[in-house]
Amino acid sequence: MDSGNFSINGHFLEHQGRTLFYLLLEPTTAEPCGSILFLPPFAEEMNKSRHIVASQARALAAMGNRVMLLDLTGTGDAGGDFKDASWQTWLQDAMVAADTLAAMGAGPLHLWGLRLGALLACELSQERTDTGKLVLWQPVLNGEQQIDQFLRLRTVATAVSSTATFDRKTLWSELRAGRSMEIAGYDLSSSLALEMAKVRLSDLKPVCRNIHWLEIGALARDSFPVAAESVIANWEEQGLWIAKGAVQGDPFWRTVDAAINPALQLSTAEVFAQT
Repeated sequence: MDSGNFSINGHFLEHQGRTLFYLLLEPTTAEPCGSILFLPPFAEEMNKSRHIVASQARALAAMGNRVMLLDLTGTGDAGGDFKDASWQTWLQDAMVAADTLAAMGAGPLHLWGLRLGALLACELSQERTDTGKLVLWQPVLNGEQQIDQFLRLRTVATAVSSTATFDRKTLWSELRAGRSMEIAGYDLSSSLALEMAKVRLSDLKPVCRNIHWLEIGALARDSFPVAAESVIANWEEQGLWIAKGAVQGDPFWRTVDAAINPALQLSTAEVFAQT
């Protein structure tokens, strides 16, 4: 697809017997000034946010950036089953995608992650010294919190025909016993859940020094939740500097066909426009 000033093409990437898929957006009127790897959120959050991410990617490509939108193993158009995915597999997927993008050239390599993808981007940045900017959209603060939110979907589905409530202890007991669960059409393996539960954003001190954290919600500008401020304070104590930004808007990763958020698009474009 060619929009006039940028093109969009789909590609498959083979790595260690796995087949990854990515969309590549590239400017057509000039050489790219930078490369951006997007790392997606978890499960259904990925599907609900696709149009928002795609719109942002088009805007960034129109600015002259090469943008890669990656589908991790077992998700989207990538090969494999969701039940066979693992945190380490996804980290390896992200690494090979970043290597592929970096090999194309075009200035610095930036990492952009949404929700769980932000955690993945932070851990990936620890393995790479070539990261220019690290842009975090509404990062999940820990993997256990993400799994808890996902488990609630199982309770909601059950409650349609009963008075079931969220029994966190029982559900986690099943996962720790090695039993997988079908939730909202996804087969969640116990191994993935337990791996993710160990991931804490505060532990993932990025190597990258150019970090931009954007929160989306009913917030005043630069007003952050207490838990997020705690993570930022922890990083700052370790010598990092984080540029914080907040935009008002709906949590589009939870809503089907959410409206484009112009303030979020503008804030993100400004981050990548900075030298």
